[in-house]
Amino acid sequence: MDDYPNSLQAEALRILEVLNDIEFDNCFPLTRDFSDLPPRPGIYAVKHRTQGILYIGKSGNVRSRFRGGHKALGWALIDRMSPDDIRIAVATLPFKWIRLSLQLEQIIIRQLLPPYNERIAMED
Repeated sequence: MDDYPNSLQAEALRILEVLNDIEFDNCFPLTRDFSDLPPRPGIYAVKHRTQGILYIGKSGNVRSRFRGGHKALGWALIDRMSPDDIRIAVATLPFKWIRLSLQLEQIIIRQLLPPYNERIAMED
């Protein structure tokens, strides 16, 4: 990571491309226990079947993050979206990027401006 800012930007854009490229049907469906989600660090996207990415987040354990509840899922239900139209895409993080997950997440959010991330900014 000799060129830290450029490599961070490049990795964030690579992760965003991965999340965008995961087709809806290949994303993780909503379940009661989210047992199919990886119990690893990652950047994740809450995706809608037709509206695309609604929310970007990061977690040290993606499965645990959703098992504990998630605001984006609540907002989707309040917005009257069918649970069948919501899925989760995950890009797990290699060890060297875990400590920089917050910066990666922020770069991706600034690039994409997902609607549910904007709601958090308005609440703050």
